[in-house]
Amino acid sequence: MDLDFRRAEWESRLTSPDWYIRVEDELRRLFFPVVHQDVQLKAFRHKVYELVAELLESKRMPLAEQGPDLDRERRPVDTIVIHHTEEEPGIWLNKLSAIGLVRQYAFEYLADNVQGKHVRGEPVWSGHFRQGKMVFFAYHWLIRPDGAAERLLEDTAIGWHAGNWTVNTSSAGIALSGNYETDIPPHPQIEAAARTIREYYPQVVRESIVGHREVAASITCPGAYFLHGWKQTLLNLV
Repeated sequence: MDLDFRRAEWESRLTSPDWYIRVEDELRRLFFPVVHQDVQLKAFRHKVYELVAELLESKRMPLAEQGPDLDRERRPVDTIVIHHTEEEPGIWLNKLSAIGLVRQYAFEYLADNVQGKHVRGEPVWSGHFRQGKMVFFAYHWLIRPDGAAERLLEDTAIGWHAGNWTVNTSSAGIALSGNYETDIPPHPQIEAAARTIREYYPQVVRESIVGHREVAASITCPGAYFLHGWKQTLLNLV
């Protein structure tokens, strides 16, 4: 596996409108598979994510100027799906958006079927904007370890977070910033997630507050101690 990050080569391909086709082999081999313990691969990924974030910030990565309404199937929120980012707790939002672009949007554009529309070869469009810039967040909220809650997507937007389109259309994704694959989130972080649910989604019943792993059986998110551990803490606080 070649993990030699050649910045100039990556930059050349990422600045093309069909960048995801030009790096398709690398995306399928190195970015789309779920990995937990491969430190070397994760380090390589982060170099690419940071370059993508830099190119997005400087507007050197071509994006679509218009596109279909990807939120047209949005329904009232009746489900909360809890995630962890499995990234550094203090991840900056531009980088988190870049990860969503690479892992979610590129995957769907390569599949050439975004809500029945053929899109392969076209510049990517999300239809989601933050401070005038297109963003590619999968989640509606990001909760930091100190309890700070950051809104990523409005509730009128469909977040591509659950791995299940039907669930996506009527759910809000709340991600705890950090890697809790084999750890428990700090109490202020769990408390802030509960507070966000109470304040913004009082209509969601306890039974519909679930972890990502409860929606997608092959996923371990939000970690090994969620189902028989801190999920109950979260529900009690809600």
